[in-house]
Amino acid sequence: MRTFVIKHNVMKKTIFILSLLSSAYFYSQDFSGINKILDKIESKNKKIKDASDYDLKGKKFVMVEEFDDHSERHILEMNADGTLTLIELIDDKATGKSFSNIFTGDFVRKKNAVSVRANFLEGQKIAMPLIYNLYIMNADNIWYLKDINNSKRWIENNNLIKKKK
Repeated sequence: MRTFVIKHNVMKKTIFILSLLSSAYFYSQDFSGINKILDKIESKNKKIKDASDYDLKGKKFVMVEEFDDHSERHILEMNADGTLTLIELIDDKATGKSFSNIFTGDFVRKKNAVSVRANFLEGQKIAMPLIYNLYIMNADNIWYLKDINNSKRWIENNNLIKKKK
């Protein structure tokens, strides 16, 4: 009877160790798969042009959105002193009337990433500031800001003027 209990405990320990080893093996396969995916993402990101030399100060970016009942135009102007002006133009399609909001705030840049905070509406501090996390991009010498959260594009105003000519 006693040898049966010892063999039973040895058997439990053996099964436990084998299950640990097999789970470690399967987890290592998952991690290697994840590492491969991360390598692909990093290799794609290395192809993105470095925008360290691109100066945002004095630049204007435009984003246009069309909805069923209205259209919105957003103009983001980066000032030389690190402040910004965000103009929001809303055109009501039913009535033909236009409305505007003028926000001011500041921006912080770290390499290709830009964080925008517009915390004043026409000179009055607002409780919930407009915050955008943008990434500086370039495609065929067209500079634009891509919103990290929703992939909307803010195209540099100079590029829009060039395309019209």
